[in-house]
Amino acid sequence: MLAITERACLASPVTVTEHETAAAETPVPAPDPATVVRALSCRFPRWTIWWGESTARYWGMSRRPDGGFVYVEAASAQEFVHWARDIDSRAS
Repeated sequence: MLAITERACLASPVTVTEHETAAAETPVPAPDPATVVRALSCRFPRWTIWWGESTARYWGMSRRPDGGFVYVEAASAQEFVHWARDIDSRAS
């Protein structure tokens, strides 16, 4: 990582090497589902969250204030966050 500490550096021309260009174009692999589930579980401690091996989807279950359960099925972690936030906001 490069940290610019002098104002003069901002105006100087930048030369990008072939290696740097190739590194920038290399896609970053997605984290494995177990890592994502751990992160989601930390973010939503009232939820039980798991990855469905057969469905290749994220699942979660939470207890509603009335004692019932609500569950979420999502294709991505971002979709899971969207639905869990929505459900939690309505339960408050």
